[in-house]
Amino acid sequence: MFVNIKDGKTVTLQKDKIYHVRQDDSFEHTGYFCSNTAKRHENPKGLRRSAVYLDKKKNITIDGNGATILIHGKMTPLLFNECENITVKNLIIDYACPTMTEFKILSNNGGECEIEINHDCRFRVKKNSIIWQGEDGLDGKPYWESEHIGKGRYFKLYDPEAEMCRDFRKLDLEFTKVIKTGEHTLRVTLKNKDAFFPTGHIMQTRSIVRDQTGSYFQRCRNLTFENLRVKFMHGLGIVSQFCDTVTFRNCDFTPADHRTAASTADFFQFSGCKGKLTIENCKASGAHDDYINVHGTHLRIIRRNKKENSITVRFMHPETWGFQAFEKGDILDFIKWDTLIPYSSARVADYKRLNDTDIKLYLDKKLPDIKLKKDVVENATWTPDLYVRNCDFGPTSGRGILCTTRGEVIIENNRLRNLWGPALLIEDDCNFWFESGYTNEIIFRNNVIINCDYAKMWQGAPTIRYTPKVMDESSEEFVHGKLTLVNNIFKCPCDGEHLIWLEYLREAEIKNNVFDAPYSVKTKCVGKVDEENNITQ
Repeated sequence: MFVNIKDGKTVTLQKDKIYHVRQDDSFEHTGYFCSNTAKRHENPKGLRRSAVYLDKKKNITIDGNGATILIHGKMTPLLFNECENITVKNLIIDYACPTMTEFKILSNNGGECEIEINHDCRFRVKKNSIIWQGEDGLDGKPYWESEHIGKGRYFKLYDPEAEMCRDFRKLDLEFTKVIKTGEHTLRVTLKNKDAFFPTGHIMQTRSIVRDQTGSYFQRCRNLTFENLRVKFMHGLGIVSQFCDTVTFRNCDFTPADHRTAASTADFFQFSGCKGKLTIENCKASGAHDDYINVHGTHLRIIRRNKKENSITVRFMHPETWGFQAFEKGDILDFIKWDTLIPYSSARVADYKRLNDTDIKLYLDKKLPDIKLKKDVVENATWTPDLYVRNCDFGPTSGRGILCTTRGEVIIENNRLRNLWGPALLIEDDCNFWFESGYTNEIIFRNNVIINCDYAKMWQGAPTIRYTPKVMDESSEEFVHGKLTLVNNIFKCPCDGEHLIWLEYLREAEIKNNVFDAPYSVKTKCVGKVDEENNITQ
């Protein structure tokens, strides 16, 4: 769609029309390597299939006019590269056959069960297994197939009344018998007849391979999405990578009425961005990961050349690789591997991509004393401000807002409920996910937090958690700056007490919050905690 659109134009789709876009006849482009997605063997060429592709376009408005882009196959519906001043509004995006399958447990009589498969899901029965399928491509074969307990599948059991999920063991989903009793119903016999398989619950299952995304924007500036309705996303949510200023306003990322899942992973992923990131008046629910994740990328320093004043840095996580993490003129910070503390900085004079994981950086000043194959660098130029306002997030089987940026962060007037993990999680690490970096101040105010970290991912089920991955346990240096936690309402703690867990933080201001149960603040290497006028009801 829109292959010939010219700069400065507005494209208006036919009102309420359904535009069917098949994987076979979508735009196909390679070289779009995306943070936090596929491993090299899963998508070696950075292949993206898209319904709407914009490359180096400016001043364009796409008005969906209530129309739907209906995806058939596995795709990245919107793909924008090096674009500026793009607005997408009044558009619906959905999958005809979601890659995340669902079935409802109608009955369970001692392991003899009746299940109903969601009507949008395709399947066939093979001996004692269910084979999940995509739609048929032009060659007459399904776009994808997967045994219901096949390699790389992940499971959650969702309670629609409590609006909460729980992990489910693959072994407990082994069947000794499968009989098709109707177009969408099966009679199955559990191998483990004592498995927790309650009537009324819904099994959600997906592939863990993130070969496409909900949409992908790379090296763009001033993107605005208004009244965007997204009912399902495959692989990961909407990814903005090295973008300058992105706004989502009045958007709806909740499942279609007859489904319980809207995304196989995060909803919003911002990697290495700058400018202002704004998410306001949006709602989202039904994902297998986090709502918002804002971060940079730590690359490990593997070589140095003092004579030419260069270092070679490497992407370390297998799901983050291939993209250009630095440009000429960018400022980088050298980060100590065990304390996460910056100790020097330099400007990139030039760079050379060596392969999918290694980049050679030529710097404008003398190299500092580096711990090779340990210390990392962060791109200090690409660190955004974040504003999350007036949003309704929940439920999901992930965390709420993850945010590691040194820019201004204001999270206000939101409701976050029934989250698998904490409502706010602030980390920073250079040894695991390699997501950077430190924060100066996070203002978290006027939010309502209900039943968060119900899965008890950490001891005490903290609702607010600061845990940068400091490897030097003797370190007394602060990684993060200040947390301002004011005028929030906390409800329904999982362990009978609201917990705020703070580590390696210079200062916390916790004032005028209302808790419906006792609360406590646990600290490790925290400079100052100012608690005032908090109410326990």
